[in-house]
Amino acid sequence: MPRVESFGERLRRLRLASGLSCAQLAQRVGVTEGAVRQMESGQTKIASFVIGLRLAKELRTDAWYLANGVTDDAETPGGADALSLRVAALEQRLARLHDDDETR
Repeated sequence: MPRVESFGERLRRLRLASGLSCAQLAQRVGVTEGAVRQMESGQTKIASFVIGLRLAKELRTDAWYLANGVTDDAETPGGADALSLRVAALEQRLARLHDDDETR
């Protein structure tokens, strides 16, 4: 039987995949860096509901998936919605770079 990924392991994997440090994620969700590290290492119980929602938003994943490791639909975690959000963010960055070049 395959080993089940814990909440902390899933949180760490998603954070790393998002390219965020513990400090960056902590700042974005309003907790300390130590709190993120404790969640990832399993030294603390699962995050509060509100913090869990903030974590899921910043990691561009479904809150249910983050908490339980399963989705309530057939889509993969993050899926097309997360990809669309990432593409939109990249387009915004590109537009800002273009604007910066024009003002120089």
